Amino acid sequence: MKKEEFLGLIPAAGEGTRMYPFSRAVPKEMYPILGKPVIEHCIENLREGGIKQIFMIVGHQKGALMDYVGDGSFYGVNVAYIYQLKRRGLGHAILQAEKWIKKPFVTLLGDSFIEPKKEIQNMMRLHTEKRPIATILLFKVKDPKGYGIAKFKTLEDGFGLIERVVEKPSLEEADEYKLNHEFYAICGAYVFEPRMFDFIEKTKPGKKKEVQITDSIQLAIENGEKVYGVILKGKYLDVGKWGTVFNIQKDMQNKFSIEEITKEREEMTDKVIKTLG
Repeated sequence: MKKEEFLGLIPAAGEGTRMYPFSRAVPKEMYPILGKPVIEHCIENLREGGIKQIFMIVGHQKGALMDYVGDGSFYGVNVAYIYQLKRRGLGHAILQAEKWIKKPFVTLLGDSFIEPKKEIQNMMRLHTEKRPIATILLFKVKDPKGYGIAKFKTLEDGFGLIERVVEKPSLEEADEYKLNHEFYAICGAYVFEPRMFDFIEKTKPGKKKEVQITDSIQLAIENGEKVYGVILKGKYLDVGKWGTVFNIQKDMQNKFSIEEITKEREEMTDKVIKTLG
């Protein structure tokens, strides 16, 4: 049987106001974790899943990001850019890729750090087996107010069918989403079938007049589509909150040696110099 080909999509057009003043000058996706910007970690996550073609959603003030990534050849992938003229939510950002994506695709937010890289492979494997409209990666949180939250219908061996999702609920609203006294939040990684674009187009703008992908997923569920959730076993960081940035850096530095990081970065530097020289 021929191995299924997935495309990659990295939305990276967000303004990053929660990381001002840093993100006023530098895209938040360029914040370094373990010696490399978060956007490079995202590319590595997709590449480890066997994805070679990546579309990246960019917008105003993302020139440094595009200069860094280039055509993707330094990282063993091919990157094409899609410009989002106006920021109208994650759902709207994903919709910008509709003309170019006709295959199942992995969407990984450009400010998401996920370690180890095999977490994305696990999602892709489950999606290929179950063939839902969407497979989402989830992690446990104590405070659900700042996340998209999912309610499992079934959960066994770290994955299960999703019954409902909601974007940034109040504590009262989120209470019915608990499972074994735990909240499960979406951590910026999704696998979608191309027909997901149809539901995004039908999604009405919510808060701040933005189209949220969580609302689109809920709309798909309400129309009989299946959505699966996979529980993250490793680490996830939303680069956009100073507290989480510092916590993950401290944690990860204890697991990787300075020598390993330095060697990898020096090899990349030599590769770029040789290619450009």
